[in-house]
Amino acid sequence: MRVGGLGIIAVAFLALEMVGMYLIGQRIGGLETALWLILDVVLGIWVIRHAGAAFLPGLMHGLGQGHPPFAMLWATGRRFLAGVLLILPGALSDLIALVLLLWPSPPAPPAGRRPPGRGPDDAIEGEFRRED
Repeated sequence: MRVGGLGIIAVAFLALEMVGMYLIGQRIGGLETALWLILDVVLGIWVIRHAGAAFLPGLMHGLGQGHPPFAMLWATGRRFLAGVLLILPGALSDLIALVLLLWPSPPAPPAGRRPPGRGPDDAIEGEFRRED
């Protein structure tokens, strides 16, 4: 069976996580490590559910405010990936998940500015005169 580069990276990552959890368990104790892993799984499931439930309303609100849809997709995908990483046991995956959750969102456009082509407020003021 042929294993690609991504498979080797995944196996190395999981091996590093296992060694790290063993060392952390030796340092802080088995009960604390088990509670940490259980809390991680619960938190990861909550993050995934929250990201999925907030996706469509957030996308519609963002589009109504003139935000690009890619920004909402990136924010939701980031949260989903963070939830998956929290479910994986290990300190390194938890650290990456924390970075993804704390990643700053793009700034919102100014409040008084509307996207072009939206509604009757986009009328251009001026004078009209017909010449025959």
